[in-house]
Amino acid sequence: MRSNGRQTTRTRFNLLLLLLPGWLAFMLYLPALNNGLVWDDRYFLLNTPNLRDPALWWDAIRHPLFVSTNYFRPLPLLSFVLETRLAGVTPFVYHLGNLLLHAANTTLVVLLARELVARQRIWLAALAGMLFATHPVLVENVAWVSDRFDLMMLVFMLSALLAERRLTHPVGRAVTVALLFLAALLCKETAVVMLALLPLWQMLRIADCETWGQGWQRIGETKPALTWSGLLVSLTLYLVLRDMSLGYLMQPTHSMMEPGSLLQHALLIGMTVGWYAMLAIWPFGQLGPDHPAPTPVALSDGLAWLGLCLLAVLLVWILASMRRQPPSRMQVLILMLLVALSPVSNLVPMTIGDNLVQDRFLMMALVFAVLAVVVWIEPLQFSWRVAAPAIAWLAAVTVTVAGLIPHWQSNLTLWSWSYQREPDSYIGKQNYLLALLDNGRNEEVVHLAKALLRQGPQPLSIIHNLALAEARLGHLDAAERAARKVVGFPPQHTPLGQYQRSQALNLLAYIEMQKHHNAEAEHLLHQAIALAPTLDKAHYNLALLLYGRGKWEQGDRELDLAVRYSEPDLARSYYRQGMERKAHMQAKLEGKPGQPG
Repeated sequence: MRSNGRQTTRTRFNLLLLLLPGWLAFMLYLPALNNGLVWDDRYFLLNTPNLRDPALWWDAIRHPLFVSTNYFRPLPLLSFVLETRLAGVTPFVYHLGNLLLHAANTTLVVLLARELVARQRIWLAALAGMLFATHPVLVENVAWVSDRFDLMMLVFMLSALLAERRLTHPVGRAVTVALLFLAALLCKETAVVMLALLPLWQMLRIADCETWGQGWQRIGETKPALTWSGLLVSLTLYLVLRDMSLGYLMQPTHSMMEPGSLLQHALLIGMTVGWYAMLAIWPFGQLGPDHPAPTPVALSDGLAWLGLCLLAVLLVWILASMRRQPPSRMQVLILMLLVALSPVSNLVPMTIGDNLVQDRFLMMALVFAVLAVVVWIEPLQFSWRVAAPAIAWLAAVTVTVAGLIPHWQSNLTLWSWSYQREPDSYIGKQNYLLALLDNGRNEEVVHLAKALLRQGPQPLSIIHNLALAEARLGHLDAAERAARKVVGFPPQHTPLGQYQRSQALNLLAYIEMQKHHNAEAEHLLHQAIALAPTLDKAHYNLALLLYGRGKWEQGDRELDLAVRYSEPDLARSYYRQGMERKAHMQAKLEGKPGQPG
């Protein structure tokens, strides 16, 4: 009986130990529940109604994400629809969803590590989870609502790897892994690396075999062909769904990255890998929403050569050893890490502004990095020489995470921090100006935008924000000159590009309304609405213009659309002011036109 009691106690302790990292992951990020919506969150959750309006849900889910015509990610968008339906546009609920996903991913890392280490060394599995949960590079993934795409993709991918190892029935295993792979693809396109990760994961079964013959025999006992066939069926189904929804599989996109010559492109890959290695090994003081770098890479760049040499040495070491016998577990996990990095290593130049790397892109590779660490530690005898560095690291990264989360509290806190770190960042300076504008700091926007424009050509959003700030300050001639520059540029054929152009047309229409050029203003507003039918400001300004002309029914229709497409607080303001305008103009056909935005 005593033996059974001790066994039960031991089992409970082990269970708690396995659950501890997931709990820690959730508790560490609790302050993020007080954060608001930042960066892309504000566009697709707040500024546009696509995920709020039931009539628009289906189109929003099955069409490309606004950032790129090649982003097809319906499952995370569906999760936002459900959360919005449940609680409205509530940042707390969106952040809670991200925290739960992070805790789930951490627990899955623990369970995967449990498959790799000896049963009596369960603490190593818990260590893997804690290393993953507390790594500061994941702050962007968890604290930024819009990175739900990566979090959900990783849940399905890690679940697929776990199912491949845990499920014993060949057909059940193949079907489960295939469905999880399909779900991962519907979260983010980079899940396609599962086609390489799964065979490597299966190779971990043969790491202790002396010959390849023994290894293939062991793998064959699991009937892997069924699982691989399931992956191919899922990939085919995904491509069919993608083509049916988008009308194409892939469209060419423009990248700010200039790869240069073949050698420079290789150095670009080396620099990317080297930078990710630095972020993983020493994240302190290096993390942020942007990491710009000039391209093509200079042939004298030391970091690029170091990264390229590191990559070459690892590959030569692994491939050379594989000629004689199956690779070790460490070598397989390093290969899995490199495969996880491959979509974001600039093999094909990235399209995220001038950013060479992104913190959030390291998440999948980090899983295999922490698994490699515990596999490396496993043969070592426990001692304080081993434990002390691990404890010190966990303490340091926990403090770092706690310090990084507040930066993601609002657009102003995020982009003030970013602009101080990287004032020349293509993404950073645009969003910093927008954050200042949203906080009513129009004089600062004008001063900074003009200073940036004196330095040379700038993104169109800089000129647009300058125009909007000038309009709010009453400098209509200066605002009109800037707005016409924006409208004069060739349009971008992405959802975000069309939305931004529509905003510029609406701003120009507002300026013309202020100058009582109502015919031209109406023409511009119709153009804006044609480009972005859900732009609430354009419908509102058109309603005011129509009320001014005594077209009450048409004005009512436009005001209804403005109220329908705007966030709740702004909708009430639109309705109140619109009705006041209508009542005033019914008594006297003159008044004050529109709002700039």
